[in-house]
Amino acid sequence: MLGAGALLTFYTAVFDEAWWKVLLRFGMIGAAIGATTNWQLRRQPRLPLRLTDETLHLNGPKGTTLSIDWVNVASAEIRGRLEPQLVVVPLDPEQTRPPMRPGQWSTPRRGPYALVVRLSWMEPGTDTLRRELARRLPTS
Repeated sequence: MLGAGALLTFYTAVFDEAWWKVLLRFGMIGAAIGATTNWQLRRQPRLPLRLTDETLHLNGPKGTTLSIDWVNVASAEIRGRLEPQLVVVPLDPEQTRPPMRPGQWSTPRRGPYALVVRLSWMEPGTDTLRRELARRLPTS
C-alpha cells in the first residue's frame, strides 16, 4: 500500500497530473490484478497435512499420501512469511509409508528427500503449526 502511494505521488509529479485522475486510471487496473492474483492463489493445489500423536500425514497431488513417524523426522521448519512453506526432512526415507524415492516430493534447490508443503491459505495457520511441531518433534 505504501509502495502504491509512492508510485502515485511520483507519477503525479512527473507527468503533472491530478492525483485523482491517476488514481482513476490505474486504480481499477491495480484492483483487477489484485483480485485475480488472490483468486489464483486460493485455487492453487496445496498439500494438506494432518498431525497425530505418532505420525505426520501428508496428502499430495494425484491422491498420493505419505506418512512419517515423528521419531523419523530429522527436521521440520516453516520458512517464508509471504508464502510460508513447511520443509520436512526424514531421517530414513525408507521408513516412510510408502518409502520415498529421491525427488518425489522435493522442489528444485532442496535435498532429494526434502518434503515441501505450501501453507498459503491453510488453517489454523503457521503459528499453531509451529507450536505443534515444537511439541511433537523429538528433542536432540
